Amino acid sequence: MIGLVLSDLYTSWAQYAKKRNKMEKFLLSTYLIKIQNKSKNDQILSRFNETEDFFNYFQTYLNDIFQNIVKTSDSKNSVPLHLTLDTLPTIDDENRSIYGYFSAGISGEEYNVLDPETRERVAEIKRNHAAFRELFFYVKISKNKDYASLILQRKSKFGIKMVLLKTLNNHFKQKGYLDNYIFINNIIHGRVYRKMMDNGKLKKVDLIKRRLPNSIEEYFENGNIDQQIPGVLKTSMVSSTGLPQNYKNFVDYLFTHQDKERIEIVDNEFDEVEFELELNGKKKTFYVMNKSRIQPDIDVSSELEYNENGSVKIESLISQSEELIRDLIELRISNDTTN
Repeated sequence: MIGLVLSDLYTSWAQYAKKRNKMEKFLLSTYLIKIQNKSKNDQILSRFNETEDFFNYFQTYLNDIFQNIVKTSDSKNSVPLHLTLDTLPTIDDENRSIYGYFSAGISGEEYNVLDPETRERVAEIKRNHAAFRELFFYVKISKNKDYASLILQRKSKFGIKMVLLKTLNNHFKQKGYLDNYIFINNIIHGRVYRKMMDNGKLKKVDLIKRRLPNSIEEYFENGNIDQQIPGVLKTSMVSSTGLPQNYKNFVDYLFTHQDKERIEIVDNEFDEVEFELELNGKKKTFYVMNKSRIQPDIDVSSELEYNENGSVKIESLISQSEELIRDLIELRISNDTTN
């Protein structure tokens, strides 16, 4: 009887964890790693500095931060940041790829961790303590290329691109590579947008005004004429199967032709138009006005496979990373070289 109860509890927890994880967006960001010398010339990564192979160097870097947690800070030098690995990564020599989980930490604050049901203090966090999160990574360093493909997991607003970049360059200097500098560049590109727009589905469009009418009644009575009351008025059009082609044509035109301070649609002015495209299960949000908000991440949540305990299968992450490299990164590079 006890065994059955425990089995039921385990099953319930596994189902809850799986459901919880599926509710959370799983974001993978796409980047290029490049190395430049003092003359700002891009180096071939498999023989940078004439004889060095970045595939071997990156393994050394990972081994070093596995043995010793490295400390740096944010762009304002106000928040202490830390990077390490809890376990050594997997090395695929044949494919020249490396993957695993970074463990990234933030410190500098004092707070208590409580059990919300009993109010019992579980932990007392000091300024020198750090809260760590695991983030998946996948790196492919092909021979005779002037770039490496990098996939990093991003959780909500928590990413590690800058932490990785700073610690890599510090490590580079420590190893004596004083004439070279590492860059990590975002890879979301116009051709990525074009591929998703032409071949994907338009799942959602948000028309946004950053001002409100005096009242809901007035909003409808005056033909949607809004006043200058601060706030956000959002009109959403959503379809699980994809909005019609004329919707796609419309937002595509706005995205590629907008050069005014506001977006005019049938005598209405909007401050922003956001829309979501989906291609092969991968989702991406684009912005008509504030294109700088477009992040290099892709929502792959619906394409992942899960273990019984709710964790994501690493084979699934590897597969999605390789797809992103093939469909987005290599697409951009091949198109750039032919134009």
